[in-house]
Amino acid sequence: MLFYSINNAVLLLWSALFCFRKPSKSKNMMFLLFAFGQMFILMAFRYGIGFDYKQYANGFIVMKETGFDELSYKDWEIGFVILTKLFGLIPGMDYQWFIIILALLAVIPSAIFIYKNSEMVWVSTILYVNLFMFFMSMNFLRQMIAVSFVLLAWHFMKRKKFIIYALIIIFASLFHQTVLVMLPVYFLVKMKPGIKELLTYGFILLWFYAASTNLIELITSFYHEEYSQTEFITEGVSFIYALTPLFITVTAFILAKTGTIDLTNENKYIINLSFICSLLMLTMSKHSIIERLSYYFIMFMVLLVPVICKSLKTKGISYTTSDDKVIDLTSAKSRTLLSVGFLVIVLLMSYMHFYYGLAENAHGAANYQSWLDIF
Repeated sequence: MLFYSINNAVLLLWSALFCFRKPSKSKNMMFLLFAFGQMFILMAFRYGIGFDYKQYANGFIVMKETGFDELSYKDWEIGFVILTKLFGLIPGMDYQWFIIILALLAVIPSAIFIYKNSEMVWVSTILYVNLFMFFMSMNFLRQMIAVSFVLLAWHFMKRKKFIIYALIIIFASLFHQTVLVMLPVYFLVKMKPGIKELLTYGFILLWFYAASTNLIELITSFYHEEYSQTEFITEGVSFIYALTPLFITVTAFILAKTGTIDLTNENKYIINLSFICSLLMLTMSKHSIIERLSYYFIMFMVLLVPVICKSLKTKGISYTTSDDKVIDLTSAKSRTLLSVGFLVIVLLMSYMHFYYGLAENAHGAANYQSWLDIF
């Protein structure tokens, strides 16, 4: 826990140095370089961290020895098998070097995504860590690559270029098939968020939550049958993990209704993607396997928080109720208090999320060890 706490503290230090006063693109770039640089070091030089660490270590050794005579291994997708074998051809390549390369494939796309899309890169980076994208990248290595492709596909989703978007998602499925869920999502995110939509979404959420057991049993009857009736299906994770996403999403829907958030296509998509994230993270309190799907959406949640903060800071809240009562929180002081208050609440909730998960050894990331044997 000590190393992750130091990592969190240093992230706040970089935030104060580069982002709190007169932020600029160059300062954002420096912040991300330092922030993701230190995360890269932790990821690249880890040893035994991640529940799937040994599986991937053994798999790399086997595929390096077998060459291209055999193109299948356990339930690994063909894209990851070929990628592993290609790296195995490099002289002197061992599993630790492979881990270092995969760490680059995790941090570089995420840093670029945040740099290009976040209005507050330091907030998005802290949420990247606290909502377990950092831990996921040290455990679900195949899915981590698929998530990186989703970040690339976002560019084409918000520009309504479905063909290119679909091709990227299909290619990403060569590394983890669950990413195919992002194909129908392309059409779902077009709905305009508002109070009526929130109620509709809430009904869908309750229905999905209630019917999830039967739905998952149906799916596992023909797809990944090995998961049927296992603890991944019959047991869930703590409801605590759903609190932060739910708070952010409900706040966004309310502010969209009051007109505080400008519903550009990009903001509309981010809010809807965050809602799906909330739905999945609530459902994984019944079925832990749903956690796998949530990681395709968390990166959009880390974009939504800065959108809300900036909207509150710029507009505040002004709304006339059905009985003609006016709620006016648009003064400079009110706008600042709303923005800062929301941000403080989200960050505190996210740190609760992080340390609760660390205490539970989320993703097998607790008790950090390095192969350098210097820690």
